Amino acid sequence: MRGCLFVLVVAAALIGAIAWFAAEPVVDTVVRSALEGSGVRASSLTVTATSDPPPKLILGRADSLTIDASDLDWRTLHATHVQLTLDGVDLFGRTVTTIHGTIEGAEIAEDGSPDPIPVASIALDGPADEAAVTITVERAAVRAVILAAIQREFGTGATDVQLVAPDVLRLTMPGATIEGTMVIASDGLLALSTRLGEVTMLRVDPAIPLQLRSVSVVDGGLRFGGVLDMNGLLHG
Repeated sequence: MRGCLFVLVVAAALIGAIAWFAAEPVVDTVVRSALEGSGVRASSLTVTATSDPPPKLILGRADSLTIDASDLDWRTLHATHVQLTLDGVDLFGRTVTTIHGTIEGAEIAEDGSPDPIPVASIALDGPADEAAVTITVERAAVRAVILAAIQREFGTGATDVQLVAPDVLRLTMPGATIEGTMVIASDGLLALSTRLGEVTMLRVDPAIPLQLRSVSVVDGGLRFGGVLDMNGLLHG
């Protein structure tokens, strides 16, 4: 009887030790597999999960989960570097409480277009169901997108594109100069508002639960403000 009790005690202690010390590596592997299973590809991918106490990780709950990746591809997004920290993570429920971090050197494919839109940086911060997003698009990328939009909408090319703070776009075209205000339309599209109406400049992949809410000219480029439903993205 004593021998049996001793074996049970040792077994319980061993299981407890494994849960305590092996939880983080196991969860790191599970998260990596889940990311790759959802279509994430990266030249390097590091996942770090922490929880107090560590055995909570075995149940799929992490106080903090950090993802550090280089040359990442996922859906319509490509980025040279991604560093995100998710707090209050439920792996099995696929929910998080807060998110903060950056996506650098990103390219987001425009809806219906095979050509990606270069983006300088994307910063995220806040509650996961409505995280604040700041997207900065460099001047050269903005110019290319606008020229393509003008060609698509009017069937002719613009010879010059000027961005004027806080939100003015001035286009020089053969025989005319068009000036308007850049606005975020009700459906979340970037549009140029003129006396003759609105012209769509940019569409974002509708599969991404991102709502653009503001646009402004900053340092010759564009800065977008919006909110991202990270939990909606995780369930998408």
